Formats: sequence, structure tokens, C-alpha cells
Amino acid sequence: MKNERFRGWVALAAAALSLIACYGTLAAVGLLGALGVTIALNEAVWAGAIVIFAWLALLALWLRWRRRRLVWPVILAAIGVAMITFTMTVVYARAVEVVGFAFLCAGTYLDWRAGSRGRRTTT
Repeated sequence: MKNERFRGWVALAAAALSLIACYGTLAAVGLLGALGVTIALNEAVWAGAIVIFAWLALLALWLRWRRRRLVWPVILAAIGVAMITFTMTVVYARAVEVVGFAFLCAGTYLDWRAGSRGRRTTT
């Protein structure tokens, strides 16, 4: 039971870390720039961290899917991760990035909510 509760937070934490890696870093660099401090940021490493955390969230959701068989959270998160990966590796588009994060967060939220209710239904 304790281990199952921990698994419920892994996807949520990975999605949050992906968001923080993206927008938190952007906010920190903007704030430091406003204070007169310049930072050299390796954009490949930054984008890599965002994509890795997004894929970890999808992996955690998939592992929970195997137990619970709730398919919609995994589908939504997979669409989001595909959009995030595309925009970080092929061509950057802010709208695609934001929609990708919205899909990832929606899938993670649906899975977390289903886990907190304790439902074990098939969809």
C-alpha cells in the first residue's frame, strides 16, 4: 500500500520537474538578467532535461497503467510528450510546447485523481 502511494507521486513529480526545468529556468534567467547578471545556458542540455523528465512522467504513467488499465491518462501524456519532444528537438514552437505540457499535465492529473480515489476500472 505504501509503495503504491509512492508510485502515484512519481509521475506527478516528473511532470512537475519537467515544467520547472522549462519555465523555472526561463524565469530564473530572466530574473538574473533583470538584476544585471548574465548567464550562459547550454540550450541542448536544458532541452534535454525537459525531455528526459517528460519521458520519465510518461514511463511512470505507463507502469501504473499496467496495473490499473486506465488508458486515457497514458494517451494524453503520450501526446504531450510527443509534442514536447518534437518542439525541443526538431523545431521550436512555443504554442506546441505549451499545448504539449497541457496534455502531459492533464494525463498526469487524471491518473493521480484516479489513484487518489482508489478506482480500479477499465477504460
